[in-house]
Amino acid sequence: PVVRAFEQRWREWIGTQFAVTTVNGTSALYSAYFGLGVGPGDEVICPVNTWICSIAPVLLLGARPVFCDIDPNTFTMDPISLKERITERTKAVIPVHLFGMPADMDPIVTISRHHGLCIIEDAACAYGTYYKGRHAGRFGNCGAFSFHPRKSLTTGEGGMLVTDDRKLHDLVTLRSNH
Repeated sequence: PVVRAFEQRWREWIGTQFAVTTVNGTSALYSAYFGLGVGPGDEVICPVNTWICSIAPVLLLGARPVFCDIDPNTFTMDPISLKERITERTKAVIPVHLFGMPADMDPIVTISRHHGLCIIEDAACAYGTYYKGRHAGRFGNCGAFSFHPRKSLTTGEGGMLVTDDRKLHDLVTLRSNH
């Protein structure tokens, strides 16, 4: 009951329909990639300035990470560099909101949707981070958060995936804790 209550309060705070707890933030990301069908032969574009956990699940699923440059002012994904890295094999994009600095989501969403790409927001370090009045983690197909001991909010370990997509929620729930 405590975990379900935490999910409900998180979902309400972030403003999504669904929130699923996971054993850690990496598991939240892995579950998202899995739920969105990332697999062998696919490419996932991520910024060069990130932690291994943003891309390790990509490799576990047999896909290939493709790195794009960052904006030197925010240290987050550069939308122009993102656009330059898209190929016919690109399946998803993972903007990483670092140190409370949100990625520039308007152009990232526009570019990604134009090319039919999934967006998985790595918001591990972004609770309480807003972009144009909306909480980080709400712009793409889903957002992933971490409660690792070095984060500003910790549960000892743990993660959370948020989404408005019922199908994704159901698939993520299958993998969320293992």
